[in-house]
Amino acid sequence: MPVPLCLLGRARAQIATALQVRFLANKDASNIELPPEPTTCCMSGCANCVWVEYAQTVAKILGDNDERAREIVLAKIKDPNLRMFLEIELRNLKQVRESRPEEPKK
Repeated sequence: MPVPLCLLGRARAQIATALQVRFLANKDASNIELPPEPTTCCMSGCANCVWVEYAQTVAKILGDNDERAREIVLAKIKDPNLRMFLEIELRNLKQVRESRPEEPKK
């Protein structure tokens, strides 16, 4: 049975996105020593997700580079539901941090 062309297009786009994320995650990763990946994830998208904490730690290591940390973390996640949850959570955390007024430097 032939596969509908619309599904082939979607699959091709998903593969291209996955390859791009992997490339970005591996780019200059040899210069950065990342902490070990979390092993206690329950895969339920809980409020205190270990992957969100991991992403925040990686962002601090990268000098508050939220976007790069998000790319690195999402490249490690295989489950599409967990990826989507983390994508939304990390985007929200970035928006909250950017919306806070900056504290004056002393």
